[in-house]
Amino acid sequence: MKIDIDALEELNLLTRDGTERANGALTEMTAASTAIGTTKILLVNHEDVIERIDSGGYEVVRFDIEGKLSGTALLLFDRPATEAVVDALVPGEADDAMASAGLQEMANIMMGAFTTDWGDHLRTGLSMTAPTYLDDPDADTLQLDPTGPETDSTLVFQSSITWRSGEGRIDIYLAPDRAALDPVFAETEREGAEGTDEAELDGLVEPGDESTEADATAERIAEPATADPAADDGSEDADATADDPFGGDAEGAFGASGDAGGFGADDSTGDDTGSFDPAADDDLFGFDDGAEGAESIPLEKLSVFSDLTKEGTEAAAQRVTRMTGIQTSTETAGITFTPIDDIAAQLEDGDYVGTTVEFEGTPSGSLVILFDEDSAENIAEEMLPVDPDEDGLTGMHESAIEELGNVMTSGFIDGWANVLETGVEHSPPEYVGDMNMAFVEIITEQLGPFQTHAFTIESTLQTEDVAFTCEIHALPDEADLGAALEALAVERKDQTDADPSDLF
Repeated sequence: MKIDIDALEELNLLTRDGTERANGALTEMTAASTAIGTTKILLVNHEDVIERIDSGGYEVVRFDIEGKLSGTALLLFDRPATEAVVDALVPGEADDAMASAGLQEMANIMMGAFTTDWGDHLRTGLSMTAPTYLDDPDADTLQLDPTGPETDSTLVFQSSITWRSGEGRIDIYLAPDRAALDPVFAETEREGAEGTDEAELDGLVEPGDESTEADATAERIAEPATADPAADDGSEDADATADDPFGGDAEGAFGASGDAGGFGADDSTGDDTGSFDPAADDDLFGFDDGAEGAESIPLEKLSVFSDLTKEGTEAAAQRVTRMTGIQTSTETAGITFTPIDDIAAQLEDGDYVGTTVEFEGTPSGSLVILFDEDSAENIAEEMLPVDPDEDGLTGMHESAIEELGNVMTSGFIDGWANVLETGVEHSPPEYVGDMNMAFVEIITEQLGPFQTHAFTIESTLQTEDVAFTCEIHALPDEADLGAALEALAVERKDQTDADPSDLF
């Protein structure tokens, strides 16, 4: 099954619209001051989803969705959000049963609002089971369906609502059944084709200087489409103007989007030669000017590639363990499809350092490893033979981070090349002291000019013995990713082992 990139964008916007409806229901019931977080489409190992839910201290409410969009929907309330909702709906002292009932009532209202636009989009009614409060979420109770028999990855539409105070978060997960994916994407592609036809029809109308000319043009376009003489009477179209002969607000094939322009153009003209400048080389990351993204992606192979991401992250964790002696594990790993403007916005508050790598081949792109400053200092000092004389991040720390980035990058990417039977060359990691700005520049200058959404490969490593967490973000060129997936032989998916000595 191939999925259309435009259809993915439309479904991501649909998820955001549903989240806004759910947020409206929440604020109406609780008077909370909230905001919509990042909306994205995940392809992630279902075990990682279960572990995240189980370890996050969430109160979980599950719904079974029935109809053309069959599947599982989850609302996850963290502790501050749970307390805020229960306090608003069950004033005074509430026992566990009353608190659970209040939470389920809020979840039921929010999910009903969330699925409204989905039902309209699919042109069919959707029904939900009564909410089920999950005391101990596990694989059986969450009921997440992998996208195919050859993969452990599940497709999830994910969004979040956060309290503006910084305390309180609700996550929404919608995981369609495997059998529902085909009709959902087929309906979305059909609507996209209809919208494109309408946009092309609009392009036949050229605005003139006088409203009478626009009315006449509108009549010429409308005449072949109707047998009703009254339809030719332009007097009823009070909203038509010279710039909009059909009246109303013009929309593109998928309607108006509120996601554009989050970063905008960078007008700075600083001359700091030590700053990270992704525009310094036209060939950086293997992107060509005017490059076009893929039109469609094979879902089954993308799911297998998501599995490779998890295996690559585990390989990186093993190399960190060998290098530092600290047991390192993966927290999450998978592929996301996210609006360009939201990718860097997902970073938690704080200052980040790390390494950047350009890789070329099939696929090509960039790989960014981010450490918050405390994590970078802690893990680097575990690698150093002697304690630094100075406080904070020193040159010794930076060299250690580069070496660590070298090992992690090799473990992460080498498995791709083995499975794809192709060369993926990558440059030595470059230490960057201001990863916040570098990450934004990589995204906006290398991806932003060519696409509104992007596939990103995201992973997180952590340790229990040392305060250390790092994030790995691979940003492949969309067209190259499509070519890599077309060439992917699913039967080779287990051949990710790379020679540990093959470090660049």
